Amino acid sequence: MNKHLKQLIEIAQIDKESDAFEPMIKEKTKTLNALLASQDQQKSAITAIAESKDELKLAIVRNELSIQENSQKIEEISQKTKEVRSDREARALAIEEDLAREQIKHANSEIERLNKELESKEQEQAQKQAKQDELQAQIQELQVATDAEVKRIREQQHEIFLKKEKAIASIDQKVIIFYEKIRKWAKNTSVVPVKKQACGGCFIRINNKLYTEILQSNDIITCPHCGRILYIEENV
Repeated sequence: MNKHLKQLIEIAQIDKESDAFEPMIKEKTKTLNALLASQDQQKSAITAIAESKDELKLAIVRNELSIQENSQKIEEISQKTKEVRSDREARALAIEEDLAREQIKHANSEIERLNKELESKEQEQAQKQAKQDELQAQIQELQVATDAEVKRIREQQHEIFLKKEKAIASIDQKVIIFYEKIRKWAKNTSVVPVKKQACGGCFIRINNKLYTEILQSNDIITCPHCGRILYIEENV
């Protein structure tokens, strides 16, 4: 077998080993990421509740102001009533006073409703905050364990990287550039064995002439259908 082909097979295997670490890291961080996402949702919910509470408080203040204004208006009407000179004027003041009292009644009713809603929001916020505190404790505990696991995996991945660097240093750079171009799209199926006279990547059968060339030639040969580098497994 071609020396460079043997080296490419070795490098391809190293790349497979290296790439296998990423799913491992993803799996190790999955639970932590889920907790972090849940924490973000809790934070957003707590912020939304706080904003709702602010709106409710403003609404209460507006209604309290309405009560003050209408109470003052009733006092003014009371003073005017003492000075009325006609039934028509008295009726007009009475209607104005009734309207002011109705607005006070409505404002008091609104304040009562808003206070109940505010109390409900405060309870909801307390529950969300308790959940948030619980999540934070879980995250802190899990973060330590996850960081340790990821560090261990990264160290193993780095060892594989150094192994690849050493392998690359001993191969013709034109060959490695050629391999890396194929790897951009073929990933871990850049160098594949021929199985049952078919490409191990695209699984399309290759003709007898090319198959014979792969068996006999020392050149690096690619699949005419997909462009992957082909080789015959030595134990076959």
